[in-house]
Amino acid sequence: MTSPRYRRVAAAVFSDMFKWSLWFFSILFVIHLVRVFWLNGDTIQIEGFFVFSQNGDTNQIEGFFVFSQYSVNIFMLVVGIMSAYVFMSRHIQQGVSRKDSYLGTALAALALSAFATLVPLAVNGLQHLLAETISLPVELDTVSAFETTGGWFAAAIALFLNTLTFFLAGWVISIGYYRFGWIAGFGFIALSFVIFGLNDYLWKPNTADAMEWLPYNPLEANFWLTALGSSVLILLLFSLMRLLTKRVTIKM
Repeated sequence: MTSPRYRRVAAAVFSDMFKWSLWFFSILFVIHLVRVFWLNGDTIQIEGFFVFSQNGDTNQIEGFFVFSQYSVNIFMLVVGIMSAYVFMSRHIQQGVSRKDSYLGTALAALALSAFATLVPLAVNGLQHLLAETISLPVELDTVSAFETTGGWFAAAIALFLNTLTFFLAGWVISIGYYRFGWIAGFGFIALSFVIFGLNDYLWKPNTADAMEWLPYNPLEANFWLTALGSSVLILLLFSLMRLLTKRVTIKM
C-alpha cells in the first residue's frame, strides 16, 4: 500500500530539480540574448550555431522555443542520470519506502517536464509579441516550429514527451549503474541508445538511420499517432524503472 509520503517526496525532489532548472534556463536565456543582440554582424556560420553572414547581413534566427529544445533534452538527461544517486539513496536512508521514492521521483519528473516545456513556450510567446512592437537587431522566427507540428499545443506536447523520455533514459542509466555496478552499467548506456533511436524514429525519422527497417514514418502519418507511440514508450520506461527500483540495495 502506498503512503501519502510519496507526495512529500515528489515535492522535495521537484524543489531541487526546479532550482537546477532556474540556473539552466537563466544561462540559456543569456546565451540566446547574446545571439539576438550582439552576434548580428560580421559572423560566419559555424555548424549551424551562428546564422549570420560575413558581409554584415543578418538572417532569420529561430525563436527561443526551437533554440532551447536540444539543450533542454540534454538537461533532462543529466538530471535523470543524477536521480538514483542524489534522490533515491537519500530518501530511503531517511525511511522512505522504495515505492514511495519511485512514485515521488516519477511525479517530480512529470512536473519538471511540464515546467521545461512551459518556459520555452512562454519566452517564445514574449519574443513574438516583442518582435511585432519593437525593432530587433535580427529577425526572429517564432512561428514556423508551430506550423510544422500543427500548432503551439501540438508542439508543446511533442516537447513535453521528448523531455520526459530523455529524463527516463537518464534514470535508466542511473539505476543501472547504481544497482548493478559500472560493468553492467555499460549495458544500460547501450539500452539508452535504443531508447534514443526509438524516440528519433517517432519524432525525427529522417535522422533515425538505425530504424530504417521499420515499416513507416509515424510523424508523417499522423502527429497524434506519433504522440501515442511516444506515450507508450514512456509508460514502458516507467514500468521498467519500477522493476529496477523495487528491490534495489541501498548503498550507505
